[in-house]
Amino acid sequence: MSPAETKLNVAVIDDDPTICEMVRDTIEKKFPGSNIVTYNTGEDALAAIASEPDVAVLDYQLDSVKADAMNGIQILSKLKSRYPNLPVIFLTGQDRIEVASNTIKYGAYDYIVKNETAFHKLELALTQLANLHTLKKSHGFQKGMNSFFWVLVLALIGYLIYLRVH
Repeated sequence: MSPAETKLNVAVIDDDPTICEMVRDTIEKKFPGSNIVTYNTGEDALAAIASEPDVAVLDYQLDSVKADAMNGIQILSKLKSRYPNLPVIFLTGQDRIEVASNTIKYGAYDYIVKNETAFHKLELALTQLANLHTLKKSHGFQKGMNSFFWVLVLALIGYLIYLRVH
């Protein structure tokens, strides 16, 4: 399966409905058939996400819907405690280096500033993740086939020993 054929399960957490739709459009164009769920607050996402998505796209400032909402780093921390291997891509208007470095320090996969190249960068990051996802699936299949091969070899050796004894 090529990365372009990969169907991703994506959680988009952004308090701007327009950004959510733009992210959805970007993902659907690159990865048709993907399952994309959007959340207006991090708290909504944490309450609703019942199984690990393939990737989360997360904003840093999430307080336009709820003034006392957790920020992106707080949500990242909670997501990572629940799903340590979850790749989280920050897509944010925050272009301060200390914010970017903190998100990476706390486990973000990538940090993308909302500007004219943001959705192209998002597409590239998602393609990298899809490549990694495809590689992991392929590796898992290969490991399974290797195990099957060794079980078959051992069974054959056991059968040959049985025939020799009898």
